[in-house]
Amino acid sequence: MTLDEARRTLGLAADEDPSAHFAEFTAARNRIAELVRTAPNETIALRYQDGLVEFDRALAALREEMDKEDPEVIKRREWMAAARGSDRPEEPAPEPPAPVPTESLAPAVSREATTSIEDDEPEDDAPENLPPPFRWDAARVFSLLLILAVAVGGGGALWFKVQEHKRFLLQDRLTFLEQLGAKMIDARQWPEADLAYAEIEQLLPGARSAKIGRSSIEAGMEEERRQYVGYWSGEAIAAFELGRTDDAAKAARMVLEKYPKETEIVELLRKIEQARSTQAREAMVVATTAAIQKRRWDEAESRAKELATAFPGDPEGNVLLAEIKAGRAKEALDRARARELFAAARVRDQGQFDSNALEWLREAAALAPEDPDIAALFQKMASYTRTLQVPGDFPTLAEAVAAARDRDRIVVGEGTWAGPVIIDKAIALEGAGRDKTIVEVEAAVSTAATFGRHSGGARVSGITFRHRGFDAGPDRFSALLVRGAEVTMNDCRVADSAGHGLAVMEAGRVVATRCLFENNGWDGVAVRGAGSRIEFTECESTGNFGHGYDIWDAGSGAIHGSIARDNSGNGILVDTTAEDVVIGDNELRGNREYGIVVSAAASGRVHGNQCRENLLGGMAVRFSAARLIFENNKLEKNAGTGLALEQGLRPEDFSTNLASGNGDKNTVVNADFSSPD
Repeated sequence: MTLDEARRTLGLAADEDPSAHFAEFTAARNRIAELVRTAPNETIALRYQDGLVEFDRALAALREEMDKEDPEVIKRREWMAAARGSDRPEEPAPEPPAPVPTESLAPAVSREATTSIEDDEPEDDAPENLPPPFRWDAARVFSLLLILAVAVGGGGALWFKVQEHKRFLLQDRLTFLEQLGAKMIDARQWPEADLAYAEIEQLLPGARSAKIGRSSIEAGMEEERRQYVGYWSGEAIAAFELGRTDDAAKAARMVLEKYPKETEIVELLRKIEQARSTQAREAMVVATTAAIQKRRWDEAESRAKELATAFPGDPEGNVLLAEIKAGRAKEALDRARARELFAAARVRDQGQFDSNALEWLREAAALAPEDPDIAALFQKMASYTRTLQVPGDFPTLAEAVAAARDRDRIVVGEGTWAGPVIIDKAIALEGAGRDKTIVEVEAAVSTAATFGRHSGGARVSGITFRHRGFDAGPDRFSALLVRGAEVTMNDCRVADSAGHGLAVMEAGRVVATRCLFENNGWDGVAVRGAGSRIEFTECESTGNFGHGYDIWDAGSGAIHGSIARDNSGNGILVDTTAEDVVIGDNELRGNREYGIVVSAAASGRVHGNQCRENLLGGMAVRFSAARLIFENNKLEKNAGTGLALEQGLRPEDFSTNLASGNGDKNTVVNADFSSPD
């Protein structure tokens, strides 16, 4: 840096004496160094550092200029002049002369001496007036040695000043880097901190501060890893336990993106993905099953094929495809049967009420609901009796029921109709479809509909009965209640009840076909009391908080070709003293207890049922049910025991039942059901 540049940097005028301001310059320089050490981030610190270097260069240039007028320098010049024998001061030189090698002095003196002698005009007669050559050479040598000594001394002083300045800059830089590294560690900026300590190691190999700093980086990174992994793994586990697999997978990936070698999280993610796959599979199965129940065969077949493609080798896909094929075949048979009933009813049409012909047409309409000929003849023959329209003739269902007489027909349009409704007449109650006509009431108020003792022969079809809200009390209402009467139900739905979905009691009797009982607070269907009985075909009870079907306290029943799945209790529970209990060709799956439990019954038959994927087991039989026949039941892929037989039952009486692929044991004999284990 030139002197003019240095003066401009420090703000000095061209003729201003710098020595008067050196105390201010030193204070200013210290303030800049403090700004470097306390900078909030590395970028600002580096800017301050560049300014500090520029300031130091300017100060160095001024010091160099001032040293030219230093008294020691002037004195050195006087010595050099005296050594040459002159009182005139030597012209100032910017640098002390370089030392001259000793061996080169003699030749130089000889040449000068020779030249001086040759330039004189000696007198041949006065040789004694010449200066003695030896004494003259010694004087010149002494002068040169003196100059050399002074030059070396001055150069040494300057070298020590330069080294001191370098040490100052080095220490200042080390202090800055130490502070910068500490700040970066506090900010968890590990690469920046590592660069700072790497530079310290380069400037001062083996520096203790660099070793300590790098140890702090390693400890900080490990602490950060533990905190990060601990937080996100906790989020992943919590979401996984709550069944939120998408959130769980996202949290687990947050860990692995940053720390891919966390083996526990890798294993957790594997379990999450497996659970997601299971959920996706179950969703496909449920959607396919729903389409089958609604007889939407093309949709069901498409979903079943999607399941088979997404999960190759999964037997469920083949089972569903087989079920669809069987459903299509059955539907064809149903249509044929419906046409037969239609033909028989048409022959009996004499323009007057005919209960048999009307019953045939009602069954034909249930078997082939899309057949326009059957629907037209049914409407014609139904008109021979009185038909009440809601809302056409009456604004509410309760008003229509109050006005009806035995054998009247009440047709309820689409929409949601307020309950409660009490039916104590032998009427036909027809909705527009169980997904279209809904009768509901507040859960804490009443049942949605009650069929009393005088409603024997009543029929109900195409309606949903449900509760609105929930009641957690000990005496909860059922959504639908049949007391002491015989009721026939077709294509109805009973759901969202605070208590049982359908309760049959006081010698009531219900014959149901293609009805659905779901999401009820207790059992889907409960049959209780002597003389009470159900006869169900192609019905489904699912997602109930209790059992799917519960026959108890002297009630009886026959359940054929029906489904009980995903209930919190058992699929079917039989605990009665009644006779003629028949459980045949049903599918019991995904229940949290057993598929079928037969605790007691006087007589009956349990045959051809399929119990699979239930949590506690496939089928459990107690000694009190020894009089029943158990044959050809298939118990497979249950999480617990396939077939559990209580003490006293003979295994050979159950030899035709097949138990395979169950998680605990396929068959357990002499089981102690009184033990909590």
